Amino acid sequence: MTSNAQNQAPLNPAPVPILQSVAAAYAFFVSHWRHAIMAAAPYTLSYAALLILLMQVGPEGTENSALSTLGFGLTLINLITSVALTSAMFRMAVRGDYSGWLHLKVGADEFRTFIVSVLMSVLTLVVFVLVFMFWLAFLSALVGGALSRAGIDPEASGFDLIEAMSYLTAMDAGVLIIAGLGCAAMMVWLTARLSLALPATIDKQKILVLSIWPLSKGQAWRIAAAILLASLPLLLVEVAIYEVLSLLTGERLLSGTVTVADTMPQPAGFERLGEYMRWFGLMAFINYPVMSGLYAYIYRHRVAAPAQD
Repeated sequence: MTSNAQNQAPLNPAPVPILQSVAAAYAFFVSHWRHAIMAAAPYTLSYAALLILLMQVGPEGTENSALSTLGFGLTLINLITSVALTSAMFRMAVRGDYSGWLHLKVGADEFRTFIVSVLMSVLTLVVFVLVFMFWLAFLSALVGGALSRAGIDPEASGFDLIEAMSYLTAMDAGVLIIAGLGCAAMMVWLTARLSLALPATIDKQKILVLSIWPLSKGQAWRIAAAILLASLPLLLVEVAIYEVLSLLTGERLLSGTVTVADTMPQPAGFERLGEYMRWFGLMAFINYPVMSGLYAYIYRHRVAAPAQD
């Protein structure tokens, strides 16, 4: 379904300017960093408190009812402040609205932001599951073929998938990597197509998800390139800062947190990835304004009136 508001005027036919969009994202942060720190303070404090709690209780502490209640309360506060921060950043970037205590509100904009975020997450999760199932089926077929070539009956071998992967040839591995990259590209494409939902929702003051699809038509890969160019250097710098701080303190700063995911078996190297993800959460006062500025700039570019001769 296409939004009537968006059909009233033609979209800007000019392609999304990739480098200009990235520059605008960082320019928004540079000009709004004080506002961002203020708006991010409640979220950052609640997030840090939750991390400290998880680092202190250990795996056995998650079964303590009082600690579980405290953890649930902090999680709820963190969710509310996260939605409020997201809404505040987009109000600044799209509407130039700086109102509210610390620029934060709990009102209609925040409700719509929450609903749109949930819908986007559900849609992304559904597509991810489908894509992952395809990749897993593809992997199973490759492994089955490799075992058969080795004269092993796949059904009677008793190998688990990880063990059976040792029979893959270099060509099999290459094909598997290409398939994986294709699946990853599909998720990046979906992210780009949905990226304008939040700025459009804040601008039009109505819940918009799939109705913003026309905004990114023919521009998905340019939007995706802008997202990657804006986010990857930022995340790499934040990882470097984390590693330096860990080196200076002599310990991994966020290695002791315990979440549901951390209690599950994880492949080697994923524990450090979890540390980085927690650290990125603490860097919200940088990440939120940069990405909000990026999405808002691309949105404004797409809905701008075409230049007249």
